[in-house]
Amino acid sequence: MSDTTQAMVEIWQAHLGDQPVGPDDDFYALGGDSLIALRVVADANARGIPIELRDLLYFPTVSELVAALADRDGWPGPDGPDGRSGPGDRDDGGQDDQPFGLLDPYDRALMPAGVCDAWPASALQVGLIYLTEASGDPRLYQDLVGVEVAGPFDGALFTAALAALCDRHPALRSSFDLGSYSVPAQLLWSTVEPPLTVEHAATAEPATRWRATQLSQAIDWGHPPVLRCHVAALPDSFHLTVAVHHAVLDGWSYARLCYELLALYDAALTGRPADLPLPPVTGQRDFLRLERAALDSPEAADYWQAEADVPGLLLDRGRFGGAADPRELLTFEIGDTLLAGLRTAAAAIGVPLKSLVLGCHVRALSTWTGRDRDVVTGLTVNGRPETAGADLLIGLFLNTVPVRIPVVPDDLAELCRRTLAAEQRGMRHRRYPLARIEQRLGRPPFDVAFNFTHFHVYDGLARLSAIRPGAWWAFDKASFPFMVDFMIDSRDFGTAVAVAYDPDLFDKAQATAYLERYRDALHAVAGMTT
Repeated sequence: MSDTTQAMVEIWQAHLGDQPVGPDDDFYALGGDSLIALRVVADANARGIPIELRDLLYFPTVSELVAALADRDGWPGPDGPDGRSGPGDRDDGGQDDQPFGLLDPYDRALMPAGVCDAWPASALQVGLIYLTEASGDPRLYQDLVGVEVAGPFDGALFTAALAALCDRHPALRSSFDLGSYSVPAQLLWSTVEPPLTVEHAATAEPATRWRATQLSQAIDWGHPPVLRCHVAALPDSFHLTVAVHHAVLDGWSYARLCYELLALYDAALTGRPADLPLPPVTGQRDFLRLERAALDSPEAADYWQAEADVPGLLLDRGRFGGAADPRELLTFEIGDTLLAGLRTAAAAIGVPLKSLVLGCHVRALSTWTGRDRDVVTGLTVNGRPETAGADLLIGLFLNTVPVRIPVVPDDLAELCRRTLAAEQRGMRHRRYPLARIEQRLGRPPFDVAFNFTHFHVYDGLARLSAIRPGAWWAFDKASFPFMVDFMIDSRDFGTAVAVAYDPDLFDKAQATAYLERYRDALHAVAGMTT
């Protein structure tokens, strides 16, 4: 076994739960995903092995990855004389990493007192705020998560934990100003008052009432913090609800926020340190530089134009051209047996689980619409920078891009392989903003979107000792007319598929027909009978 192979095996073992790893084992079959892949990439780069996130999608075994590295010109190995330590799209920062370094000096002079840093708002942040304001719907992109926690509630200690959380993550001390500067800006404030309200009660009714009230009121994104926290304290437990605008956080970040808040509070109750690793200081700046590079790429613009420039799949463009209202929801549970069958099928076909279930989604769309060519779906992708600790960042690092399958084959395994190939092709351009794709195309590039989530950061909650999280509750509302979520171990649904749709554009029978076809495809690929 070569030194590089041994190093990569050790890295995989460290980030995949210390399970046995061989050179020919598939990263995704072992439980890898895009967040774990970020840690693998950062660890490999630190050892002088110059891989990128997309390399793991193309070469999912250590043997394949090392062979691909050996074929690259100019890389003599991790101990070679060139000292190369990371992929070519890495930016070393410099002046941009100084406070206000991404803004025009004129903008800095206009900053109000109390702002310690600011940077351009990302394209997605601006888009989400615009859609929220244009819709007039206070629930749109307002995300709420609630949990019933067994254990004591100490107001002073919980407030201190919330303050410590805000200190750790600048995004939680931020607000937005879209008109006062040369570019729309996200402002980072030195300090914020912990946004906590507490009610003591004998039942959980105050928590239910607060959630309903919160959802009827839009979060003010112009004043910090763009975050609300409520506790209904009962004699032996408490109900915690956190509300935040989606322009501040993506789903992984929300899970990280909830985990860290409960971990900080648990540590305060026990008198032990929380031992939470610090996120990288330059993480958001790294992401913005990568987004800026994508925006400057004619190749990326042309690629997405070609992916999406086909007739709409579901909707007449005359009926729909803006934000939808996906207020209806259908779900079905993915049982343990089916999930195990899907994992086995993914390994046998040679694709990640995400690509497998995305391929089944494409099959369902094809049979639902009767279309076997140029099926396009939106796909939520991770755009976090490929730097150490990127998975620790709290912020918005997502994009949703079109994935086009030119010809949908009858063979489901082949369809899953083609879906993986489509993901691979788009990987290098994944940070090119959806808003720019839509602007160039002159219409939405897709009318149905797909998201795959596995928020394993919640696994750390099992290590808490003074408190014990129980039942969870969540609310979120996007603006896509038809949104499909495949969730593994979600806090509220478990492992399940959820379809949110706009009943003004689709009736329940149509949504149910899609869901049945998706379930059939999942069972078929897993080798099961429905």
